[in-house]
Amino acid sequence: MSKTIPVGLLAHYAAQSQTLAQCITITRLDAAVLRYTSLDVPLVVAGNTYQAAGLNVSGLATTAGLAVSNAELQILPDDALGIVRSELITGKWDHAAFVLFEADWATPANGINTLMAGTLGEVRPARGIYTVELRSLAQVLQNPVGASTSKTCRYRLGSTALPAGLCNVALGPFTVTGTLTSAASRQVFTDTARAEADDYFGEGLLTWTGGANAGYSEKIKTYAADTFTLVRPAPFAVVAGDTYTAIAGCRKRLPEDCIGKFSNVLNFGGEAHLPGVDAMLRAPETSV
Repeated sequence: MSKTIPVGLLAHYAAQSQTLAQCITITRLDAAVLRYTSLDVPLVVAGNTYQAAGLNVSGLATTAGLAVSNAELQILPDDALGIVRSELITGKWDHAAFVLFEADWATPANGINTLMAGTLGEVRPARGIYTVELRSLAQVLQNPVGASTSKTCRYRLGSTALPAGLCNVALGPFTVTGTLTSAASRQVFTDTARAEADDYFGEGLLTWTGGANAGYSEKIKTYAADTFTLVRPAPFAVVAGDTYTAIAGCRKRLPEDCIGKFSNVLNFGGEAHLPGVDAMLRAPETSV
């Protein structure tokens, strides 16, 4: 597939000019749009302002065919520019779409040269600098297409469309709010006001609505005796008085969950009654 570069910018390249700047547009899943440039002052391109944020992209390589092109973005937190440390840590930037391009900062009207587009990957902090993985659009082609048979359900609880599945359970009746009464750690804490049975929230989702972790969500590993244990610790300290919402968990089992807990057997996304591998490989029985 050929690539077209605007005539003005192409002439700029041919003249080996040194007035090039990299710019990136980031569109997060919450619809927030952030724009930054490697230039040391804000740059206006096509009517959009790109803020000077010390943008540094390394490891950029373009590959032919369907190979995945990856690069890394290094950026310093700056609340005034929308680069909020807590949002980086709590996943607000995860899976955001991005477009990385070059422009002539001396003559932005020359047009742009798109270098890469895709989604943001892993965010890693190191000595105050955050490194964000840039994954090209070809990354999507690495994901499996289709579904394999499974004894347990393949759908995500509450999903209403593919590829997440057609579970269609209304989550409202299975969502609760609460306030912590004590916390043993960032991963284990208690709300003595809870009256649900043990494991009711196991494999569910907890979202903080108040406290240092407000807006952060994490899967619930176990729930017993009013105590939650998360799969991963919360990013910041958890204390009594922090508020949350929690969605009941589904362990993808037909009798216990789809029938007994959610009354949703018609939408079960698995094959609970298929014979297992042992049954399929068993030698035929002989009659005497």
